[in-house]
Amino acid sequence: MEKESWIPKRYILSGLIFLGFFNMYALRVNLNVAIGAMAKNHTILLNGHEVEEEAEFKWSSRLQGVVLGSFYYGYIALQIVGGGLAIKLGATRLYGLSLFTASFLTLLTPMVTRCSVYLLVVIRIIEGLVLKWAPSSERATLLTISVAGCTIGSVATMPITGLLTMTGYDGGWPLVFYCFGLSGMLWYTLWLFLVYETPSEHPTISVKEKEYIEQTAVSGEESKGEIPWRKLLTSHRVWAITAAAFAADWGLYVLLICMPLYLLDIVHFDLQQMGFVAAVPFLFKSFSCPFGGFLSDFLLRRGFLSILGARRLFFTLGATTCIYLLLAGYTKDSTLIVFYIALAGFASGLTYAGFHVNMLDIAPRNASIIMGLCNTVGGTTGFITPMMVGFLTRGKTAQEWKTVFWITLMIYICCTSLFCIFITDKRQEWDKPSYEVIPELSLSIVELDHEDSLEKKNENEKIGDPGQEDSVENNGEKDKNE
Repeated sequence: MEKESWIPKRYILSGLIFLGFFNMYALRVNLNVAIGAMAKNHTILLNGHEVEEEAEFKWSSRLQGVVLGSFYYGYIALQIVGGGLAIKLGATRLYGLSLFTASFLTLLTPMVTRCSVYLLVVIRIIEGLVLKWAPSSERATLLTISVAGCTIGSVATMPITGLLTMTGYDGGWPLVFYCFGLSGMLWYTLWLFLVYETPSEHPTISVKEKEYIEQTAVSGEESKGEIPWRKLLTSHRVWAITAAAFAADWGLYVLLICMPLYLLDIVHFDLQQMGFVAAVPFLFKSFSCPFGGFLSDFLLRRGFLSILGARRLFFTLGATTCIYLLLAGYTKDSTLIVFYIALAGFASGLTYAGFHVNMLDIAPRNASIIMGLCNTVGGTTGFITPMMVGFLTRGKTAQEWKTVFWITLMIYICCTSLFCIFITDKRQEWDKPSYEVIPELSLSIVELDHEDSLEKKNENEKIGDPGQEDSVENNGEKDKNE
């Protein structure tokens, strides 16, 4: 009898996917905090004493905005191409190589930054480019795992970065890139030796688990016809969703990229405090995302809301992010500021129960195309917001930041209005359901529960279906009676 492995291979895969997304978001957000030590005077710990350290780089606010936004130039460049590369090269290989490349470039960051700030911009663009190649699954299990990894990666990276920048080693800030770069390289080593593209390629998988995966793997759906590009791109329903994505991403990047600068320049937190506080909105968002989806489904099941009403309500609730940011801008109490940005983070998570699911309402067959369009348009805010902040806050005054928050409010009002007016819950005519089913026997799309389904099937085959025997006997009796 074959000995079962202690940890099923699909669980190992799921754990590595989680750690991969954790590292991916760590590489993405570390500079947002580290730049406070690179371009601003800050405090470090030296022999147990706090010492004022002069900024190593004399970058203007505008140049800091360019540096912070440079990652997103590459990030939006391969939204659709990444899917094609995953098919050609294999999802697991592409996922691993993209994170390995970004980790290697992160290790080079201190050296290239000291050579030239423009080399740093190039490095960040390439990092954004390769990290976008990493494919994201649409399966429920992997989606949950990847979102958890992304959120926890963001939450954990900011305070860790704040602590690392306060060390005296080489100025503090290079340690951030060395640690997260090495973490990504270590992850790739595990990924390289433990993960395979399909169960049939895995050398140590048990026969039982392999059969279970092949019996229960979810089938992929491939479109038979061409994507209706003209109708999709001229649909006002699609552009209403895209407008909502733009606003949601604008609020996200104000919190993710710009808020650390506000906490340093206006609230006057040190790097360690700023690292912890900057993570607070994303901690709250990690709760509000699933909570919004659960509450929306609950209200729909009980008949309290229509589908259209639920989509409008939850996006509007999410749009209150801008109100909390504005309140933070008009508050001098640091405790209240932390409270308001925590509420902003919580509210931002509710938007996903509004515009994200509406893609599936109107075009389930082409939802991934709409998602790519939304990511491309919304991703532009990743470099627009820091450049805008850099331009508007050159004097580093509270009044300048109020202008930033008022602009955020106006963007949310405009985009929320467009979304609520033009969306629908009806499937669009151009989203025709013609497709063929092609099996995909991949570890990455297997559900993690119901392992006994295969055993029950085998038992039934051995015992036979009693219901079928009863049916035969009844037919025999019926023939005799006749």
